[in-house]
Amino acid sequence: MMNPSPRVSVIMSVYNGQSFLRDALQSILAQGFTDFEFLIVDDGSTDETPYILSEYAARDSRIRVISTAQQGLTAALRLLCQKAVAPYLARMDADDIAMKNRLAHQYAYMEAHPDLAASGTQGIIIDTQGKEVGKKIFPTEHKEIHKRLLFNNQFIHSSLMFRRELLLKNGSYNVNFRRSQDYELMLRLASRHEVGNVPEVLMSWRVHAHSLSWTSKAQERDALRARVLAIREYGYSFFLGSVFILIRCFWRMEEEWRIALN
Repeated sequence: MMNPSPRVSVIMSVYNGQSFLRDALQSILAQGFTDFEFLIVDDGSTDETPYILSEYAARDSRIRVISTAQQGLTAALRLLCQKAVAPYLARMDADDIAMKNRLAHQYAYMEAHPDLAASGTQGIIIDTQGKEVGKKIFPTEHKEIHKRLLFNNQFIHSSLMFRRELLLKNGSYNVNFRRSQDYELMLRLASRHEVGNVPEVLMSWRVHAHSLSWTSKAQERDALRARVLAIREYGYSFFLGSVFILIRCFWRMEEEWRIALN
């Protein structure tokens, strides 16, 4: 039976995620740290996702599935943050894989650093077959993260762990961002509180045709909007922000030119 007062709430939203969902679910259920609830929004899936979730929920009482009409990731995450009961919220995506010691290490890290509002982890990048194709290595200390954050997101979204009280106090996910909602949130949190990254690699981040990526135009547009908001409202440097935005726009145009030429 699930602990009614778990130390961690793992939150996941999934839409038509049948391809990789089992791997993601199993990676959480196999954690060495077991004192968690697992809240999952099925965001109007039309594939086998509802059946997979029902199967796993029947096996493990820690899983609670919330079925909704399709509303998008941001709205689903806001709902999950409100429904969770634990003092810590751990993000998880339906196509990624958490290392077996992810929750244990990250919980210990947050407990050892009570000044942190949120932490991420280091990670590896995997393809559709689960093969490692790269790494995601980020700075661990707030000062360095804050310095780099306006140029590039310094967190793997599915690796984030938040102090729930501070997350809700700071407005949770911004409903005005359908994409790059994690980036806008971390720019906002890092402007008001300490944030960090666990030094260990604790997440496998999957890249595939349907994954959200900075290479999509809509994703990049919302990321640029997040930077503008950070400059206007969150106290980030106007000069550095303007330079970073121009560089990112140039990179984007250069990439589109290369695609057009090919």
